[in-house]
Amino acid sequence: MSKFNFLSSPQKWIYLSYFGIFLILFTLGLFHFDNKIRRGQQAQGRSILKTLIKNQDQQFKTYGKFTPNLENLYRGTSKGIGTYKFKMTVESDQVFFEAIPIIWRRVSYSGALFKIKTDNSIVLVGGICKSPSSSMTAPIPIQPPFPNFHQVRCPLDAELVESMKFSK
Repeated sequence: MSKFNFLSSPQKWIYLSYFGIFLILFTLGLFHFDNKIRRGQQAQGRSILKTLIKNQDQQFKTYGKFTPNLENLYRGTSKGIGTYKFKMTVESDQVFFEAIPIIWRRVSYSGALFKIKTDNSIVLVGGICKSPSSSMTAPIPIQPPFPNFHQVRCPLDAELVESMKFSK
């Protein structure tokens, strides 16, 4: 009388092949799902940063100066719940923002708003730079635009993803 043993069965390779294919498809599905979530969270962080820059422009138009209080700028947006931590540095004629991911495998962003004097008017020029890959540090320093050119300059390893121009 012979006992059936799965390990010596000729069908084991068929079962192992099906299991291997299932495992590969399952792993690919997890990576796809993770990438979709990551891209959505990065878009949210970038959107919040853009809103902060626009709200700082409104502060300048209303009060003639930049606000040093980051909490004043969150109106009309969430605070990046669980995805990004935001920092702001205000100087008399420029504002710098950092959007640092709280969760690993996310890109970081930096933003800036510069007060540029042209002829008889003031123009505010803003922009957002993105780190080239996952990073827990924002790409800094963002440089002001060249004369007669209304686009901020990102650091060498960063990519300009948003350019903004506001007139007073």
